[in-house]
Formats: sequence, structure tokens, C-alpha cells
Amino acid sequence: MNDDEKYFFDLLGFAVLRGVMTADQVTRSNAAIDAHAHLLKPHERRLEGGSKALTSDVRQHWLSGMLGWDHPWCEPFRELLVHPKIDPYLKELLGTGYRLNEGPDLVTMERGCAGHYLHGGGIERPDFTQTYRWHHGRMYCGMTVVEFMLADEAAGDGGVAVVPGGHKSNYPLPQSFSYYEKYQEFVQEIHVQAGDAVIFTEACTHGTLPWQGDHQRRTLIYRYTPGHMAFGRQADEAYLQRVVQDMTEQQASV
Repeated sequence: MNDDEKYFFDLLGFAVLRGVMTADQVTRSNAAIDAHAHLLKPHERRLEGGSKALTSDVRQHWLSGMLGWDHPWCEPFRELLVHPKIDPYLKELLGTGYRLNEGPDLVTMERGCAGHYLHGGGIERPDFTQTYRWHHGRMYCGMTVVEFMLADEAAGDGGVAVVPGGHKSNYPLPQSFSYYEKYQEFVQEIHVQAGDAVIFTEACTHGTLPWQGDHQRRTLIYRYTPGHMAFGRQADEAYLQRVVQDMTEQQASV
């Protein structure tokens, strides 16, 4: 990361990186998903919580396990594990030896799909897994999220949204704000094209706005943590061994 990139990530808590994926990677990723579309399932919980502004009977669908798919379907998702345009950000924010903590997960949304309430923020948490700090001349992050976009998200479509600077807040989110029912002017809808990536510290306030696009929204979510840290459930050891056996050394180390 150069000095400009460090300044704006520290200021905002997120960055939009253009053209991270090649057109071929986007095409192969979408083809692999199309081949496994029968595995997509509605998310097990209502991600909008009690929000009237974000709710809908149209549910988000999720899919995981792509790293363990047969070849060639697994290959585009493995290629994203250690991406040359993302790697400098993760090393700066998480240190060398960072690890994939969760994912990749696929999120799909059809027109009218419900959103996800705003969450995250700089308020102290019981451990470091979701915090952000600047100390001794550098940034330190807990869980850091990379979303790889497999479809365009234009103005008014909805999709991923953030509260710039939310990672530095010191008070709990007002519920009406979390539910996107008040103070909507402080929420920034992110506009991206297929192949772009959005990277943010989990501590940055973020969520998903209801999907209004005519096409299906597709987003890949990779969650990373420092090498010594884990957030969430433990990975299945048998699955890990099966997945990493034919990965490159760099992919397997992450």
C-alpha cells in the first residue's frame, strides 16, 4: 500500500479496488457457480433483523465450499485466495502470515431481495477479532473482509453499503440507523463493476441494501484474520486436508 492508500483506508475503513479480477476469472467463476446453482440455499436467518426498510419476502441465497469443488470448478476461487492486488493490503492490515478465516461464501440476490442490517463499529469488543487500531505508526485489524464482485452494482441497485469512518465510532449504533430507517444520508452505497473488489475492516459499519437491479447480484466473500487469530467456527479438519492437498504452497499456507 502506498501512502495515499494507507491514508484513505485509515480514514474510511474500506477501499474499492478496480479491475482486480480479469474478465476470464469473472467468466470462469460465474460458470462454476452456474454448474452448482442447485446447491444455493436461502440464508438460515433473516439478515435484515427487525428492519422495515430492509425487509422483503425475497431472501438472500448463500453457497460455500467452492474451494473443495472438483477441477476445474474450484480453480477460480483458489486463485483469489492470495491475489497479487489484494495481498499488499492484507499484509499491511493483518501482517505477513495472514490466514483465510471463513469463506469463500457466495451471496446471490434477486430483484426485491431483502438487505442486511448495518453492523460493525469501533465500539470496544470482548476480543480483538473484529477491532481496528492504529498504533506505533501502522494499522492493525482483526477480521478483514474482501468482496469480489461477479456482477455490476450500479447507482440505485443496492447491494454492499458502508458508513465511512464507522470503524472509529465509540458509541453503539442507534437501532434506527442499524435498521436503515433513519440517518440514511450517512450510508454510502458502493458502485462497482464485475471484477472489482471491496476490502474493509469488519469494524467498519457496513451492511447490504435491498437489491433493485434487474440482474442477479453475485458477490464472493473472503474473510481473513492475522495468522495467530481465529473468529467463528473451527474448520473441518478432513475437509481442509482434502482441499489443500493439490493447492499451491502459497494457497495452502493461507
